[in-house]
Amino acid sequence: MGEPGVSTDRPVIVVGAGLVGLCTAYYLRQRGAEVLVLERERVGSGASRGNAGEVCPSGVEPLAAPGMVRESIRSGLRPGGALSFRPLGGAALVRFAARFASLANARDYERGFTALAGLARRTYDLYDGLAADGIGTHIRRDGYLYCCSSPVSARDHRASLDRFVREGLAQAPGPLLGAEELRQMEPAVGDGARAGFLLPRERWIDPSRFVDDLAAALARMGVPVLERAEVTGLREDADGVLATGAFGHEAGSAAVIAGGARSRELLAALGLRTLLQPGKGYSFSVSPEVMPSHCLYLPDAHVGVTPMGGRLRVAGTMQMDGTYDRFDRRRIPAVVAAVTPYVRGVDWEVRTDEWVGPRPMTPDGLPMLGVLPGRTRMFVAAGHNMIGLTLAPTTGKAMADLILGDDPGLDLSAMAPGRAAVRA
Repeated sequence: MGEPGVSTDRPVIVVGAGLVGLCTAYYLRQRGAEVLVLERERVGSGASRGNAGEVCPSGVEPLAAPGMVRESIRSGLRPGGALSFRPLGGAALVRFAARFASLANARDYERGFTALAGLARRTYDLYDGLAADGIGTHIRRDGYLYCCSSPVSARDHRASLDRFVREGLAQAPGPLLGAEELRQMEPAVGDGARAGFLLPRERWIDPSRFVDDLAAALARMGVPVLERAEVTGLREDADGVLATGAFGHEAGSAAVIAGGARSRELLAALGLRTLLQPGKGYSFSVSPEVMPSHCLYLPDAHVGVTPMGGRLRVAGTMQMDGTYDRFDRRRIPAVVAAVTPYVRGVDWEVRTDEWVGPRPMTPDGLPMLGVLPGRTRMFVAAGHNMIGLTLAPTTGKAMADLILGDDPGLDLSAMAPGRAAVRA
């Protein structure tokens, strides 16, 4: 069994109505706890709605991996590179980069991989359970078609999945395909794709519809979700917690900070200074002549291309400039230039739903999950980097177990909020 749970005579206050906050609220309420969700903007703000929609345990690994420092520098210095990093954005970015570099080694990577794999193994079962409850029933299970720039690249990326297969995080990829075989499978694939393979089982979902499904389920379950209710203060005492803001104040039995990249300020006010940084991702939608039947993963272009109903979402890039939601118009042409050789039958000048969202990045690539140091009623579930959609349900379930005093059945020690790897 876990530690004794908090009393639920008053609601558990969830700060943040993004994917992680909504899933945490859902599993708490499913267990019978009263819950109140407070959101600073609108439900699904931040990085929740406009991402690539990829639900992929095969992509769950720390970004701080051996060789990533060199790759980050190379990409960051190249005009239009997938990474845009501006240390002049502030001293915090410099500290983040230094910590990232110190953690991009085999030992720390292995520790992080093991921790993330433990979370990711539950992903599909929990998504199936949500679908059974009418949440995210539109999820697709057709797999990802890897489209690479050369046979050598395709072989390398296929081999890189071996460990995920051994760990039970992915099915074995299909055989290597040549350019014509790729186009026979997907006529929308362009001439830039010279080799690839199918990774079966992988799923994708429209994240905005998924957010709306979660919010609707919480409404049916009687969970209030207050928008435009920014929490500016949190206090814990022997009896519970108190959240304050322009909305007044709300008392609860416990609080969960699940505000994505913007969790940093509240954590600092509670005495935990972190290196959490916004890593902005961009996306837009187009209307191809032929809609792909698979999610197209373009590893050499660092772009994901996802069918979502009658539109095709194109998502990519990582921009760290110290801002949360400043839209850098130059990033969209960079994504267009990267994806154009790989997808045909698209007028790239006709784009809709251009979007930017701040992914909550930590130097070691792991989320912060658990109770805050020195506290008993203050919890955090933030810092999911680029894998929040994949890990939101399993995070929400684990947080509900922790708060209610049950054993989550996972080793969360590597993701402790007060670990040295994320402290400023």
